[in-house]
Amino acid sequence: MSYGMAYPSIFEILPTVTYPTPATAGFPTATDVPGTSDVLHHTAGSLPHGALTDGTFLQHGASHAVDGAQAAASHALDAAGHALQELVEPALVALGALSGALFVGRAALVTTHVLAAAAVRAADEQRCLERGQQIAAAATAQWEAAAFAAVRANARRAALLARVRRTAFATLPDTPPPPLPDLPPPLICDGARLGELRAELALMEGALRDAEAAHARWTMEQATHAANAPDSEEWRRRMLARREAAVRAHQADPVAAVPAVLPQPPAAEGLGRPEAEESGAELLALLEPGADAKDAELAVAAVRYAVECAAERPAKARSHLREARRFVTDANRAVRARLAAQEKAAVHLEFLLTEAPPGEPELTPAAEETALLRKALEDGRSLTPDEQRAVDRRVTQRLADLEARYTRELLGRAVARFAAPAAADAGATGGGADAPACFDLTPAGWWPGHWLRVTVRDGGTELVTMYEEHPGPRGPADLALDARRCHEARGHLEELREAGRRWGLELPLSFTESGAAVAGVRGGDGAVVLEMEDPRERERDRTAADHRPTGPKVRFVTDDRRRTS
Repeated sequence: MSYGMAYPSIFEILPTVTYPTPATAGFPTATDVPGTSDVLHHTAGSLPHGALTDGTFLQHGASHAVDGAQAAASHALDAAGHALQELVEPALVALGALSGALFVGRAALVTTHVLAAAAVRAADEQRCLERGQQIAAAATAQWEAAAFAAVRANARRAALLARVRRTAFATLPDTPPPPLPDLPPPLICDGARLGELRAELALMEGALRDAEAAHARWTMEQATHAANAPDSEEWRRRMLARREAAVRAHQADPVAAVPAVLPQPPAAEGLGRPEAEESGAELLALLEPGADAKDAELAVAAVRYAVECAAERPAKARSHLREARRFVTDANRAVRARLAAQEKAAVHLEFLLTEAPPGEPELTPAAEETALLRKALEDGRSLTPDEQRAVDRRVTQRLADLEARYTRELLGRAVARFAAPAAADAGATGGGADAPACFDLTPAGWWPGHWLRVTVRDGGTELVTMYEEHPGPRGPADLALDARRCHEARGHLEELREAGRRWGLELPLSFTESGAAVAGVRGGDGAVVLEMEDPRERERDRTAADHRPTGPKVRFVTDDRRRTS
């Protein structure tokens, strides 16, 4: 038999994909994704009636097609895949639950630097909207940046709250506790529109900046008291002001704010108390914002010694300042690693707590890993290598589970796109989340004897050339037609590959052309029947059949007897 196989991989996550419901499995409708009905209304004037369903998947029933309508729907389909912004305002696009879970999963596998860069992009896009400027990125790219930024904001929030709780628990009885952060609840992306999420993200970022700056100031105040810092209140105020300015600069640009190489203290010649105070304040200001009192104590003590001996022993003062510089450098390295581990744990925890909606098979369980991540977050420690490997393994399994569901859903849409607008009338693909979806597609010109059977599974898509099973032997003409259809099937598999790309899927193909088709019944085995013929040709065939004579044909044979045929 002629057999083709395509193994999908995701190169672009479409933002509006939700879990299939029993009524619409494989073909989500506008009501599946909150906010999409408004998108429909927003674009009603520019699309054929019934053309837009879930914000990306466009349908137009071939059985109702009239002159020009099918071509219009086809053009809409061409624009549907990863050019969504041409059809709708990206800010109105609502995030589907399946797409949202994938975004969080992808975020769990990237570094904190990637998440930070995405947060910067999302903030830039929000500022462009506030200034009334156009944004060139597609809705898919905008949603990825916003979703990654939301994941990072939630991780920063979780890490900060855990840090404040640990600090408050360790604070001495006579010491005022750290300020309690006033933060909004965690951001929830599922069902949110892009514009709404950006606004909530901006509020969260502002609250996080204020809370982080307040905690950093409190931490430095405690460090200066505990380490017996220079006794000048004026110096203390100046140092704390510089520290707060450095923290704000770090929040605005985490890469550039804290240099990898800290400034060297001034030369011993001319190094007096004012210069020692200034150099020490600069060094302490450059401590990472996430540093705690213990991280700062050694550096603060070294600065105190430098200030005390600067007037009489400037060389010794410079030595203390160099020591303070080394303490700050070491502390920053440790704090960066600790904060990255804490944010990573928070991202992993958020992803592993994601649940499938009721009625869907449960996602890969991760009770042990979530308990481990919660404990590490509360204790402020990094996972051991073995623990991290266990968590990474579970995250990868969970992501693979979601990707399998997502690709199955999108492959079904790709097949529908491949079949052209008639897919709108196909209805549900049937089966649960793990059951394969089966489609019987009849390309134009193949009716009635042959069709393609496309089976969509989690691991890929199979394509087999079929012929209508009927009693009796098949002659040379039938076999020749089988061979021709099998040869044509390769081209249709390439069309399916292109349809997949429109939904953000890469479909590496393999095809074996044997020249032999497989016998079957169109629509058998629960397959959804999709027609790829021009419905006007079918109508002409039916009209011609209606005008044929209904009585028996009569022909004469050589022995003068009459016989009907």
